[in-house]
Amino acid sequence: MHKSQHHTIFYPADQEELASACRVRESKPLLTKLPGALLVPHASYSGVLELLHTGFSVSASVKPELVVVLGSLHQEPLEDDAPHFLFAPSGEGISLPNGPVLFAQTIRDSLVAKFGQSLSIQDSYFIEESCIELTLPMVTSYFGSVPVLPILSCSRGAKESKSYAELLENIVSMVPNTLFIVSANLNALLPSPLACTQTRSLIELLETGKPLLKAQKEKAISSCGIASLDALQRQKWGLSTWKFIALASQGAQYASLPDTIDTKEKIVWHGTAIKGEM
Repeated sequence: MHKSQHHTIFYPADQEELASACRVRESKPLLTKLPGALLVPHASYSGVLELLHTGFSVSASVKPELVVVLGSLHQEPLEDDAPHFLFAPSGEGISLPNGPVLFAQTIRDSLVAKFGQSLSIQDSYFIEESCIELTLPMVTSYFGSVPVLPILSCSRGAKESKSYAELLENIVSMVPNTLFIVSANLNALLPSPLACTQTRSLIELLETGKPLLKAQKEKAISSCGIASLDALQRQKWGLSTWKFIALASQGAQYASLPDTIDTKEKIVWHGTAIKGEM
């Protein structure tokens, strides 16, 4: 059983404080059928807790048999791990302050056997990256002891995106009642006008169901979740478009994206959105 690495920094280490932070809010169901996908922010609870609850509460009515949490590497994989660009942790699960989270070991091992050129078992990236772990307390709060499959990815080209999409499709063929949760921010840390412009471009692409790689290559978008979002765009289930529920930056929530925020600091936009039947 893995030990938590990112408590205190990203979420409360105290069991009672964490339980209070993650306590289920009133369900406002928008996602009504599985398979489906939820986009949530990758940031400290101190800044995005309300936005996390906004996302989970609109998905709370579904009853997943499997939750797949998709996160991103914020650095290039080690040369020794080539040609792999997808990584899953080993072991039976992870121990968090609010209890253990069990991994979907059989499904993980099946995927590694079938997609061995793309997916590798590698623990070191999960120690370094926080996006998966900080999402898990909310998963257990809203969906109980459902098995979880964590996957970290790094952005690559069209060939790798196709392979990633095929892997996600294979998961659904094994467990149709799967909820995919993407833990990612909407843009890299940028000056406010550029951050708003790039976030608007990403939202428009996701809301219209268009692929993302061309815009990424042209540096029109900079989300850390592009690899996972593009792979989900290629799925045939549900609607091909995403519905954005709420946005936030600098600790404030927004119903719609402004042209800029009056600040000299570089900013990151966070958002929550759903993909599937509504």
